[in-house]
Amino acid sequence: MATSTEILKQISTSVTEAGKDGLEKAKELRDSARLTLEIRSRENSIQKAYRELGKAYFQAHRNDEDPEYDQIAFIKAAFEEIGELKTAKDEIRGVKRCSNCGNPIADGVNYCPNCGTKYEEPEEVAEEAAEEAAEEMEEAAEEAAEEAEEEEEK
Repeated sequence: MATSTEILKQISTSVTEAGKDGLEKAKELRDSARLTLEIRSRENSIQKAYRELGKAYFQAHRNDEDPEYDQIAFIKAAFEEIGELKTAKDEIRGVKRCSNCGNPIADGVNYCPNCGTKYEEPEEVAEEAAEEAAEEMEEAAEEAAEEAEEEEEK
């Protein structure tokens, strides 16, 4: 039969071993967490590099007539939608912006204080764009009619 001293030694030994095991597990968890953070940091760096590369590619190829990737058209459309939303927000707030640089322009000011571009009301700009588009359509229709006449003559 074990004496109380032996029992206490066994308990002490068991507690010490359990403590060592617990300490070892804690160290493993700490090291694992540290490595997980390092991995995430590297992955975030890669994601940032991908974004920068994609942005640079978009900037270089956004005006290509036949872009290699469909995402370019998607991004251009998204930028247009964002512009429309910003315009709607500015209208609600009563802010007008320079058509060249986007700088806010105070009421009653006719030229952008940032870049010097003459401010034109959006309706004027839209009307001018519509007139230009109509002229281009008429020219295209005339060219198509001329081409059709040339084809008939052959």
